[in-house]
Amino acid sequence: MSASPTPASGDSPESSTAEEPTTSSLNGLLQAVRWGLPLLVLAYFLSGVTVVRSDEVALVLRFGALSGDTAADQLLPGLHYVLPRPIDEVVRVKVKKVYEIEISDLHASGRDGNYSGPTIDPTGEGYALTGDQNIVQVQMIARYQIGDPVSFALQQAEPEEVLKSSVKAAAIRTMGEIEVDDLLAEGRARFILEVVQRAQVRLERAGAGIDLISIEVTDLGPPRQVQDEFEEVQNAFIDMETKVTEAKRHRERARPRAQAKRNQQLREAEAYATEVLSSARGDAAAWLDLYAEYQRDPRVLRERLYAEAIEGSLPKTANLRFVPPPEGGRYPANTFRLSISP
Repeated sequence: MSASPTPASGDSPESSTAEEPTTSSLNGLLQAVRWGLPLLVLAYFLSGVTVVRSDEVALVLRFGALSGDTAADQLLPGLHYVLPRPIDEVVRVKVKKVYEIEISDLHASGRDGNYSGPTIDPTGEGYALTGDQNIVQVQMIARYQIGDPVSFALQQAEPEEVLKSSVKAAAIRTMGEIEVDDLLAEGRARFILEVVQRAQVRLERAGAGIDLISIEVTDLGPPRQVQDEFEEVQNAFIDMETKVTEAKRHRERARPRAQAKRNQQLREAEAYATEVLSSARGDAAAWLDLYAEYQRDPRVLRERLYAEAIEGSLPKTANLRFVPPPEGGRYPANTFRLSISP
């Protein structure tokens, strides 16, 4: 009678059956890792494919430093491949977009819009002074583009704050050179132009990488505490300008008539002067002729003048009586009489 061998305790059928699922799971995991890890590595490296849109450029930072030696190498357009994070970092900058930013630091709404006291509170609202020491408040919208992506993205922590401070400083300086009446009327366009130019100079000095396109003034005027009084002054100024304009218009209408009347009076005066001068010259010539006759024969001249005087006086008399002189002589000086009755 032969005896069958007794199986070892570790090689029991029950333990072999239990190890089969564990081995199968481990093999499946190793199989997944063997195929999945290359896919993950491939996906990691493919994540470096970068598409840059037409309205932007991309900056590549390799371990935090800007990649590229020249501007053409630093600004990447189109499709590019960069190393995945954390080796490379892509910073996108929209260079064709026009940005807008509101600047209200010099306006009542700039700091505390709820303040409504009777006077200006410097801690609650902003303001500026004009060249003639008047207080005005201005609210603006600045439009800009990114001109230097490297400076804008990397060299300034808050480039928009640099823009705000530059525009505000330029506005304060420009207002200090313009009188309030000019600033609120014809000088507004000059004010905007000066602010844009001066703010751009400040931005270039700060290296902000911003190109300031335009400034739009949305509100410009005196503080609301004196708005009514200022409007009264403006209305009075407008009335004065209106009256001055009407006076100039009346002057333009009256001047031609006055000039015509003056010219007519000058012509009449010249004609009268010519007439008087001609008459005086004729009288002078007549007296010179009489004087020449008097030198030749004084007696004849006296008798002719006497006769002419009598002939000129006789037609004006109503009754005439002629007394002949004595024979062979003249009337005595103390007895000659000539009576003319009206």
